[in-house]
Amino acid sequence: MEYSIVIPLFNEAESLGVLQERIEQVMRPLSCQYEIIYVNDGSNDNSLERLEELKKKYNNIESISLKSNRGQSAALYVGFKKAQGEWIITMDADCQNPPEEISKLIKEKDGVDFITGIRKKRKDTLLRRISSQTAKAFRYIVLKDTTQDAGCSLKMFKREIVSEIPFFKNFHRFFTFLVRLKGFLVREVYVAHNGREFGKSKYTTFRRAREGFFDLGGVYWLKRRILKYEIERG
Repeated sequence: MEYSIVIPLFNEAESLGVLQERIEQVMRPLSCQYEIIYVNDGSNDNSLERLEELKKKYNNIESISLKSNRGQSAALYVGFKKAQGEWIITMDADCQNPPEEISKLIKEKDGVDFITGIRKKRKDTLLRRISSQTAKAFRYIVLKDTTQDAGCSLKMFKREIVSEIPFFKNFHRFFTFLVRLKGFLVREVYVAHNGREFGKSKYTTFRRAREGFFDLGGVYWLKRRILKYEIERG
């Protein structure tokens, strides 16, 4: 298996059919083995039923359902442990990350271990963009984190990374930083970003800021204690 696409979702029944077809249009021409792993994070709409319908139509879909809503980091971690591909690709289920941009990440994989997107011309609200820039500034001040867009869900990385970095609640906000901290080679590339067509945001700006503040302190503590080393590549 060359690629595993891991997609966490919470109440995304409307977008799943469109998302699946767009992913297929990208991956089929590559003539590679791939799987798509949907992690249903305790949805209370008909997302689970929609996934079952899609599994009857596509034989490369795996689905996992959590009993209750545990958050994006938990859903990602469960998907990572299930993934069989040499490379893992992550994206949101709401189509704000255009599936077509997956091909851009694949083209950038030579010579690196981890590729992450930088959302070009973000279609988020002004308040969301301001809060993201503020969080970015704090991450640099506290952690010296140079990640350009920590909030972009579109990423691709070697599966071995899963066994090398620490996982905790909200790790996804610091994923790229943690990967760099472990000595893996990271490349950042510009990707397109769409306005929200389906569903609604799962986080308020206040909740995101509150949790981000506490997470930042925890990652600072972790940075000072984590074992750093360079990984030799053959």
